Order: sequence, then C-alpha cells, then structure tokens
Amino acid sequence: MKTAGYAILYVLAVWGGNYAVRWVLRQVPEVAEPAGGLAQAGRWIGYLERLMILTMILAGAYNGVGFVFAGKAIARFQNREQSEYYLLGTFASFAWAVVLGYLGAAWLK
Repeated sequence: MKTAGYAILYVLAVWGGNYAVRWVLRQVPEVAEPAGGLAQAGRWIGYLERLMILTMILAGAYNGVGFVFAGKAIARFQNREQSEYYLLGTFASFAWAVVLGYLGAAWLK
C-alpha cells in the first residue's frame, strides 16, 4: 500500500504540478511566456525540481529544498517580464511540491 501511495504522490507532484503551474501562470494575463530558450526546457526543469523537493521533504532533508531554490536563483533574465514569469512559475511549482510533500508525509506515516 505504501508503494502505491508514493507512486500516486510522485505522479501528482511531478505531472500534476505542470497543470497547477500552468493554471497559476494563466491567472496573470499581463505576464506572457518569454520567447527564446530551449523548447520545453521550463517544463522539464519544473518536473525535476518538484521531484527533488518532494523527495527531500519525504526524506526529512528540508535544508535541501533551499539549495534547489538557490540553484534556480542563478538564472539571469534580460527584462522584467521574463523575471516575473520565471518567479511566478518557480513559486507555484515550489508551493505545489511542498504542500504535496507535507500532505504525503502525513498520509504515508
């Protein structure tokens, strides 16, 4: 049962988070997706960050979540719109993973 619970949790966090982040970004119509960059790179970065955050929370390695966030802070953008889009997506992705991590940890005890 626990294995199935973890599988469900990871699917919700990683793939479900994609829909949650897109929903958040659509709520702010003034902030458009920046042009340029690798196709689908943001989506894959989001998948990986939610995977890492969920794993760290479930393992009790809460300090590691800060390292993931700090690693993303290295990115530099040319204009305000790119920065806003990036920050909205990052915060939505982190919030999704953290909430699911804590709910999952309580559920799978």
